[in-house]
Amino acid sequence: MDAQIFRLTHPNSPIRHSGYATEPPLQRFLNECHEEFRSDNSGAVADYIPQLKEANPAHFGIGLVTIDGHVYEAGDSAVPFTIQSVSKAFVFALALELVGEERVSAAIGVEPSGDAFNSIRLTNDNRPFNPMVNAGAIACSGLIHQVDGNAAFERVRPARVVVSG
Repeated sequence: MDAQIFRLTHPNSPIRHSGYATEPPLQRFLNECHEEFRSDNSGAVADYIPQLKEANPAHFGIGLVTIDGHVYEAGDSAVPFTIQSVSKAFVFALALELVGEERVSAAIGVEPSGDAFNSIRLTNDNRPFNPMVNAGAIACSGLIHQVDGNAAFERVRPARVVVSG
């Protein structure tokens, strides 16, 4: 079977050998999803954060990386965008790596709060409900700051790039 070669749309991306003579099933699925949903213009661009207000609502991309490193993309996946609250997952992962699960769990819960992303409500034991609400992300950042002090931001920035590609 001939290996089909897929090149990511980013100019510095490596060539990927899929091992399939035709389009891999996961790529085909993403393409079908992209085709099905790309004309959905419901909703509105958020305007309460300047970077979000500048987003082009016509851009729509899907990117997926499997646990073994295969990369699949459809649509405008190479268009840069502001990650906003997605960064909370990266900060949580870094806090776990730096101080360990026990210390993170002592400071931050893992229960769903039912609250919006910008919630600052705490549990009865004075902890954020989870690292994916603002209070939890702030607590994770505080743990990283305890390790690195004023250099904490410089620790977070490259770690975000490593995790997100």
